[in-house]
Amino acid sequence: MGESADSLMRQIQQGDANALSALMALYEGILSAHLGRYVSPPDADDLLQDLWLRVWQRARQWDGRGRPLAWLLAIGTNLALNHLRARHGEVSFTDLGGWDFADAPASAADVVIPGPEEQSLWRDQLNRVRASMAALSPDKQMALRLVRFEGFTLREAAQHLDIPIGTLKSRLHHAQRMLMEQLEEEP
Repeated sequence: MGESADSLMRQIQQGDANALSALMALYEGILSAHLGRYVSPPDADDLLQDLWLRVWQRARQWDGRGRPLAWLLAIGTNLALNHLRARHGEVSFTDLGGWDFADAPASAADVVIPGPEEQSLWRDQLNRVRASMAALSPDKQMALRLVRFEGFTLREAAQHLDIPIGTLKSRLHHAQRMLMEQLEEEP
């Protein structure tokens, strides 16, 4: 296996263009799919190029405390939301459900702005899901996000987290069970 994403980010911070190329090879598919949940394929391609430019220009903003993929996904989400706002007016992260939901719109044309009552009910449910996710341990959150929301295979997620597949499966099982139990409780 190649260098870790953390190591590549530190090299990018030092101005190593080869490290940027390696990071692109590592995450391009994941980030392209992530952006494709929000915008059309041509727009996703453009935003992906903008993302890599921002990574190069702002690499020092990554402080090493979180995983580089989380930082990259946040940049991608912000770029997509800014793109949608520019084309369709105000669109919020909450309205789209955030990067951690697999049913995010495939394109801006799929964004439906619900009425006030629907928005309120949706926000309440979204807040319950977010609170339930936040109650999970960070390792369970990451396992769930990678496999269920970002589309990693079990093998890819296990490699990314540097854990055995059995450990990943256990984390997923417990995370899903805990999430379902919390969501089945009355609000």
